[in-house]
Amino acid sequence: MSTPPQDNQNHPLYQQARDVHNLPPENAPRKRPPRPPEDRPYLSYILMAINLVIYLAGFLSQDIGQQLFVQGSLFPPSVVEGNQFYRLFTAMFLHASPMHIFFNMYGLYIVGNMIEPIFGRLRFGIIYFLGGLGGSVLSLALGDYGVPSIGASGAIFAIFTAEAVHLYQHRNVYKNVQGQLRQILFLIGFNILIGFTPGSRIDNWGHIGGLIGGAILAWRIAPRLQRPTMPIKSMHDLSTLDTNPISKHLPDLVIYVFGLIGILVVTLQFLAP
Repeated sequence: MSTPPQDNQNHPLYQQARDVHNLPPENAPRKRPPRPPEDRPYLSYILMAINLVIYLAGFLSQDIGQQLFVQGSLFPPSVVEGNQFYRLFTAMFLHASPMHIFFNMYGLYIVGNMIEPIFGRLRFGIIYFLGGLGGSVLSLALGDYGVPSIGASGAIFAIFTAEAVHLYQHRNVYKNVQGQLRQILFLIGFNILIGFTPGSRIDNWGHIGGLIGGAILAWRIAPRLQRPTMPIKSMHDLSTLDTNPISKHLPDLVIYVFGLIGILVVTLQFLAP
């Protein structure tokens, strides 16, 4: 998955914080204050660190790398015939090459910086993991049965789509959202198109599953912000305007999880030898 370089300070979410707080524009000569601790996406950093440590362990030791791939990749026969369902999860932390992990972790860094402070770590983590599992389940159901799959791309697509959903839901709250939405939709379409090109080794169904899962989850559990009536000093402050507490969406999460289980059960019946 590829993402464009972005300056967090020019993102619509930060733009909103500046406008409400009456801060000078970015091109004005002023010292930029350090990012508040509550605005730092610590969960994103932890996920990046875990992925990097696992990749480096396999990169530095061929034996470890081979064992990680053999034991942890999403290999459909092992799931269907061996009931190794843990592979749906472990495959999300494995990567095939330096470029593979670079683009995935870069995407996680960019999107995590944008939305984790507003979504909160709990909601962000739910969308990341359940969206990523949605990608794994769809990859198992519709992907190539004899080809193993690895990568965090499904989870990255889930949070990437969650940002788009959040911006769309707040298109009348944030300023200059249309351009950002067009950019996100272009990147999603571009990456999906690449995945369908002949000879591509991209697990496109994993991407699509993460995209769909992230959109469904974000539409229900993402924060809904009212218009601010007081100065906003950080992105985290925007989360205090949330009128959509996650506690009221526990039934939605249960339905989503059982939906994944249902797809998995049907897939196992269909693919069973």
